[in-house]
Amino acid sequence: MIFLDAAFSQHFAPADLAGAVRDALGKPLRRAAPLTQLAVTGALHAIPPQRRALPTALLWQSTSGPRRETLHLLGEMCGGGEPMPYDFLATQPAIAAAQLQPLLPGLDCAMHLPLDDEKRAGWSLLLALACRWLAAGRYAQVLCASLDCWDEAATGDWLSLSARPLENPLAGLQLSDMQPPDALPDTPDFPARLAGWLAGDGPAPLVLVSPRAARLTLEFSRL
Repeated sequence: MIFLDAAFSQHFAPADLAGAVRDALGKPLRRAAPLTQLAVTGALHAIPPQRRALPTALLWQSTSGPRRETLHLLGEMCGGGEPMPYDFLATQPAIAAAQLQPLLPGLDCAMHLPLDDEKRAGWSLLLALACRWLAAGRYAQVLCASLDCWDEAATGDWLSLSARPLENPLAGLQLSDMQPPDALPDTPDFPARLAGWLAGDGPAPLVLVSPRAARLTLEFSRL
């Protein structure tokens, strides 16, 4: 069985992100795009200091992606200007993992799943991959996240999984062949539904199914 160690959501006004990073690190994180700032604040909140050197993977999805940074770069190029190297780097989602790695030294792998529709989600894919990697002993812990930065808000939903749990894991998790009638579809509101279930509201176990891959069925059980 795989263990769910942490589950939480973040909501920031874009102007408050730099302050949240400074609170988490004790210093500013210079030249960090909003998605990187979200990744840093969320990952450091999810993983306690004593576990940050353990082999770790980060799997994250995003609908917005580095949209604002890409529009800024295109504006510079179309206006005849010469883009700065940092402006180009800020359009690459992988830069978030590169800037996070010095703060999370166990980070060995990061994968970004772009979404083209705000009504879609890839939680079942991220969680199934995390379960397989953890069961195989490839990593000690895997972070699964959904990160989005829009003009009006920056939001992050985080799930932290491990093969060997923290002292009081929130739930157990495993791949399953079961698809009960009350199974949850894989939608963006899954973290909120999971939070309600963890609070004691809902069936036991909770089952998440992918609408696009019948074999991606995950079962959460109370411990």
